[in-house]
Amino acid sequence: MKINSIYKIIGVLLLVIGMSSCSEDFLSPDVTEYATKDQINDLVENGGGEGVVNLMKSTMLGAYNAMITYQGRHDAFSEMSVRHAGDLMTEDMVFAYRTHFIYDYDIDNNSATYARPGNTWSYLYSVIGKCNEVIEKVPLTVTDASLKAVLGEALALRAYAFLSLVQRFQQTYKGNEDAPGIPLTLTSNDDRPTVGGRGTVRDVYDKILTDLDSAVIFLPYRTAGVTKTSIDKSVAAGIFARALMVVGDWDRAAQYANLARQNYLLMSATEVVNDNFGDINNKEWMWGADITTETTTMFASFFSHVCSFDVGYAESTFAPKMIDARLYSAMSNSDVRKEQFKDPAAPVNPNSADVTENAPAYCNYKFKKVTGWLADYIYMRASEMYLIEAEALAQQGKNGEAYNVLKILMDNRDPNWANNRSSVTVEDVFLQKRLELWGEGHIFYDYLRLKKGVDRTYSNSNHMVKNKVDAGSWKFIYQLPQTEIDNNEELTEADQNPLS
Repeated sequence: MKINSIYKIIGVLLLVIGMSSCSEDFLSPDVTEYATKDQINDLVENGGGEGVVNLMKSTMLGAYNAMITYQGRHDAFSEMSVRHAGDLMTEDMVFAYRTHFIYDYDIDNNSATYARPGNTWSYLYSVIGKCNEVIEKVPLTVTDASLKAVLGEALALRAYAFLSLVQRFQQTYKGNEDAPGIPLTLTSNDDRPTVGGRGTVRDVYDKILTDLDSAVIFLPYRTAGVTKTSIDKSVAAGIFARALMVVGDWDRAAQYANLARQNYLLMSATEVVNDNFGDINNKEWMWGADITTETTTMFASFFSHVCSFDVGYAESTFAPKMIDARLYSAMSNSDVRKEQFKDPAAPVNPNSADVTENAPAYCNYKFKKVTGWLADYIYMRASEMYLIEAEALAQQGKNGEAYNVLKILMDNRDPNWANNRSSVTVEDVFLQKRLELWGEGHIFYDYLRLKKGVDRTYSNSNHMVKNKVDAGSWKFIYQLPQTEIDNNEELTEADQNPLS
């Protein structure tokens, strides 16, 4: 390439980067069209690598911002609405009033023409599209350390989106390896071609694991002053551990969960009670979204739907989210997490302005008010990694080792938990995961993976909707959006999931 051509491209890159540096909200979907793959390679070879790195980072910013984008409905705000819908489809979260997310709570929101499957599909594929812009331009053979790191981010986040999709739109991996998967939208730099149709579940997970393997190698650990809003080696290892749990690779799942948690401290018992679960600077948080005055979606936000202390859909006197009575009773009185919920024996005074007085029994106090709707979103925290590692060990019959790992977490949650105990089972870990990560949007995937049904019909159930859905029911799985069936030439009605 002639040197004046290099200067021209660098000039365009600097213009784009300058525009993006003026505002964190610069999200041009065509930003990488300013330079082709070959031009980017020439730039790197001729010393223009810094501009290319900044350009790729700007593209990744678009992918991360897609995770907090309002989708035109007060129950559709991308990542955390997908997670919240999942929580409401389990036994663990109780709804008190028929408002937004009620059909998820009914476990009756999976039809091809409904908004939830469509919003979930469009959000996750938009993230994949942005990641593909980076993967298309930066080959796996890249040697520049900074470019390799941003490629690792793109591979990890795309794998995260594919993992979410395949779990929402098909039954769990084990026993369904050859079932139809999801379209794999890939690039010319990938190790296989795009699959426009459904392919197989096995193929989807194979690609997820392959990309995460590369991402963990490419990414560095987070350094001081670098925000937790992006993916680093620890987060990629955490996503890898989640995926490995689904496919049943217990040994590697334990290894990667252990790797992921190494640079993080656990909250103390006191901190667990007092924390608002809305600040990305919390020492346990590994990855999240930093909600600002520019990015808050206010009423159409996660905290609007889970915080009992603020004006919003979940305020204590309107439609608060509560913990399942049976799950609450599984906590000992010495477990500090019990203080995250209203004691059912405490009086209720609906005329009081004090949330702890007017809230109904079992109401959650976990997600506390953050002024100005600026509560941050949790995507991953270290306690989850202890739980994954413990379960993976228990799945291998290493129950004593599983106990040793889980004890580290439980020493910060319940001082009496370890009494007269020296081993734990898979079910023990599952219970603690339900309690520890309540409301954070993880546990639905564990219900699917462990093939658990939902039974809200037990005696003295506090569920408003007392339904029972067996494990493996298609009611847990979304149908492909009808718009995708209609517009994707490689799909027909015969590719559609059953409705129930």
